[in-house]
Amino acid sequence: MLLGAASGLRGQIGVAVIAVRSDPSLPPMLRQRWTRRLLVAAAVGELIADKLPTTPSRLEPPGIVGRLVMGALAAGLFAQTRQAPWLPASGIGAATAIVAAKIGHDLRAQLAKQVPDLAVAVVEDSVALSLATEGAAR
Repeated sequence: MLLGAASGLRGQIGVAVIAVRSDPSLPPMLRQRWTRRLLVAAAVGELIADKLPTTPSRLEPPGIVGRLVMGALAAGLFAQTRQAPWLPASGIGAATAIVAAKIGHDLRAQLAKQVPDLAVAVVEDSVALSLATEGAAR
């Protein structure tokens, strides 16, 4: 659930954190150094792009679908590292990604009325990283 929620807030972060852990049960491609670096770079790029005024809402179809897929992938990969079934974990990751995307969107919109949006976004980044890190450690 935590990895799905993290992916709902920042789509790339859940998979990046799982790959950085480089668990031996992950697919060989995800244990490659270049793959881990690419996934981390994508997550950092998303953290930056999120702050741009031209970035579309996470609730629009490309954003929400991407978060659903990444939440499912992060949770499924984590399940694999625990020799647990992929499908239920992926379903939970996808569902929590959608819920977290909606809650994150609504909270950010409300808080941005009182606090600068950049400050709210940075806090949201921290929450997403914390959720992903904690989720991958369990």
